[in-house]
Amino acid sequence: MSIQYVDLVDYLAIAAEITSMEATTLMRVVNLNLADSALHAPAAGFQDTDLYPDFVEKAAVLVVRLAKNHPLPDGNKRCAWVALRLFVEINNWNWDPAPGIDEAEQAVLAVASGDWGHEQMADWLRRHLSAPAERS
Repeated sequence: MSIQYVDLVDYLAIAAEITSMEATTLMRVVNLNLADSALHAPAAGFQDTDLYPDFVEKAAVLVVRLAKNHPLPDGNKRCAWVALRLFVEINNWNWDPAPGIDEAEQAVLAVASGDWGHEQMADWLRRHLSAPAERS
């Protein structure tokens, strides 16, 4: 099954909703290069080899890069979390068990503070995500 990625248009829509900024204002303040770099990181690879071959690793890299690259003047952690949720949803993965708000907030804060890298975030996500059911 091919993986669907969150793109820059998705991210800008998330950022507009999270920050309540008009599109014209958002385009002036967002660092598109930082956002685009973070959004492409999960798909990184060389030739036929993925740098992050596992879906959960890709999800972890996405949230870590968005939270740490700071493409927005404010709302980076919230946008990273929503982008992660969208990535999980569009790929039909499930939150099982879904983290509570406080637990999710602590995970994203650990990433933003530098206490967690993508490996720790991937470990946390593995405890909360389940792969889509196989279709027969």
